[in-house]
Amino acid sequence: MANQTALLPEHQNLVESFVSSGRYDGPHAVLTAALTLLREKERERAARLSALHAVLAAELTAPKNAESVSAPITRPTGTAIARLSA
Repeated sequence: MANQTALLPEHQNLVESFVSSGRYDGPHAVLTAALTLLREKERERAARLSALHAVLAAELTAPKNAESVSAPITRPTGTAIARLSA
């Protein structure tokens, strides 16, 4: 059973322009490609979020030196940010 969803006019025009370019066989192919990209983007976002949680958990459980014990943690340290950037 196929579901139908109405597209906004600007989205419909975009789909039609992709199909008319000859790159896609029809609206279904355009939407499949778009949803595939969205799924990959969501996976990447989830992986980054998981990495952030792991770094923050490591920072919170790491032994503290005397200076850091008295200072509350309000944001990730430079070390945590550097690990995420790597």
